Amino acid sequence: MKNIKKFSSHFNVWLCLMITFTIISCKEDSGIQFAREGAKPDKLTNISFEEAAGGAIISYDMPDNVDLRYVQATYTLDNGRTMVAKSSVYDNHLKVEGFAKIGEYNIELKAVSVGEVQSDPIMIKIKTGKPQYQILAESFESDSYFYSTFGGINLVYKNESAANIILRVFKFGTNPTTNMTGWNTINDTYTKSKEGVIRVRGENPIAAKYGVIIRDQWGNISDTIVRTLTPLEEVELKGIKGYKGIVAYSNENKNGEYILNYSAQGNSADLEVALFDGLQTGSTYNTGKQWWGRNAPIPLQFSLDLGKKVQLSRVKLWGRNDNASLLFQATHPKEFEVYASNNPATDGSWDSWTLVGSFTGTRPSGLAFGVNATQEDQTYAQAGEDFEVAWDTQESYRYFRVKVLCTWNGVREQPLGNALTVAISEMKFFGKYTQ
Repeated sequence: MKNIKKFSSHFNVWLCLMITFTIISCKEDSGIQFAREGAKPDKLTNISFEEAAGGAIISYDMPDNVDLRYVQATYTLDNGRTMVAKSSVYDNHLKVEGFAKIGEYNIELKAVSVGEVQSDPIMIKIKTGKPQYQILAESFESDSYFYSTFGGINLVYKNESAANIILRVFKFGTNPTTNMTGWNTINDTYTKSKEGVIRVRGENPIAAKYGVIIRDQWGNISDTIVRTLTPLEEVELKGIKGYKGIVAYSNENKNGEYILNYSAQGNSADLEVALFDGLQTGSTYNTGKQWWGRNAPIPLQFSLDLGKKVQLSRVKLWGRNDNASLLFQATHPKEFEVYASNNPATDGSWDSWTLVGSFTGTRPSGLAFGVNATQEDQTYAQAGEDFEVAWDTQESYRYFRVKVLCTWNGVREQPLGNALTVAISEMKFFGKYTQ
């Protein structure tokens, strides 16, 4: 199938910026007078190369010139764009990249001295490895990387070179706005993460054609990978209540339930009211209630009664969304587990519970604890974070137990009554009712 080539205006702006940053080194300075000019450097010697994804790493011996400043490679991509790569005198190699396919390409190498004095050029021919965008596209032909799940589809991507890429997901059908039938964009992901999951939700449980293309920072576009997938039926599970059949948590019985508010204030409310009021909380975004577990122990657990047996597909969690400076900080849950049971023990012992999922939150920026959330972090947190359950191995349960293992401060053990506050704005449970 031919590439789908319609891209939105914001995509083009992003691409132009990437191109500008990539080729800025190609521009020649004008009107600059160098303090002095060094001696013309000798040519590079002992040149070799090693294939790399979409390019090659070129090694060499540098000339023994005191004025030498850097080595420069000039080459042309498949789309006709001229590129320049540079490496300092402290390295004996440089990388050329951005090629659209495996092939042989000519590279011009020069040594450059003080005052931009260049050696005589040397032309070499390299062979490139398969580009990362093609490797990524081909991975989506596998059921392990592009597959249906509850309420939609998942695409698992491995971007091992951490290249800037855009993944665009399409669905074939009728556009409700234009009433035209064709391919419609349903997700755009801009990333340089080494790995991740694109989750498309809100899909009906009927067979449909889905496609994905990858575009890299040099403008190379993959073929469209098309799969016919049937999402599994998924609904938001409603009527969730806090389960009151287990003794309260204490420092003597750490298996008990921590379900109360301590010194509730502001927009706080009882757990079952705050967590399931349908609002993602806070004065900044709406008037919903959030749950503050003040003086909370770590780990802590609370149990929920869904009223009927269900097959759980995913949990969605919002941290403390009323204050961006507190996102991914000491109040924001980072690691938690979800257990299930049809006959919970009243003393809170874990033998009556089955682990159905262990989850770790993601911070898109990758910044350390204590650093304020970026706009990317805020946008991600405000949308809520999805945590999927291994649905293919799971039974049906009525009661679920959430165990918070740590917040983003990394502390894994705190007694009841410490100064820590655990804050959750909202939780949602999804899956299907089985009775």
